[in-house]
Amino acid sequence: MKKIIFLLAVVCSLNVFAHEEVLTTTDNDDNDEVYTLVVSVNDDTQTLEKLFKDTYVNGAKVRRDNLNEEDMKTKGGMILEKRDQYNVLNLKSDNFDHDLGGKIVIDTLYNGIKGDRKKYDIDLAKDPTGWKIFKDNKIITKFHVKVNRVIIVGTVGIKNIIME
Repeated sequence: MKKIIFLLAVVCSLNVFAHEEVLTTTDNDDNDEVYTLVVSVNDDTQTLEKLFKDTYVNGAKVRRDNLNEEDMKTKGGMILEKRDQYNVLNLKSDNFDHDLGGKIVIDTLYNGIKGDRKKYDIDLAKDPTGWKIFKDNKIITKFHVKVNRVIIVGTVGIKNIIME
């Protein structure tokens, strides 16, 4: 009897499928690196299962990072970009939910010399076609990061993020 129950559990677990959806593509005016934020979505429940950051250089995928959504609830947030000892781009949320999404704050280092930071509010939610990032009720699929450069010093942070 135990073997039958075990086999049924294995068969049932094999019926749970997931697919991936690309939320956004991010590029910058500092280098050739591009990354995408990708979610794995449960086909049965349409809930978020996992979040990934895929990094591309010159069009070739060079890395996939598994992101922990729970890090968004911490003081430092989920780190997406780190340069030297500086957390350059973090995602933060105090209401993230695998079923509904939530409000997310993009926290960026504006000036590493002064320690100035800048924030952008976005929403992660489902629409009839899948999971999306929204800014002011408009779907955002691309982020272009404009770096903050200082004469002689060079790049000190992120000046602005253009959302399209």
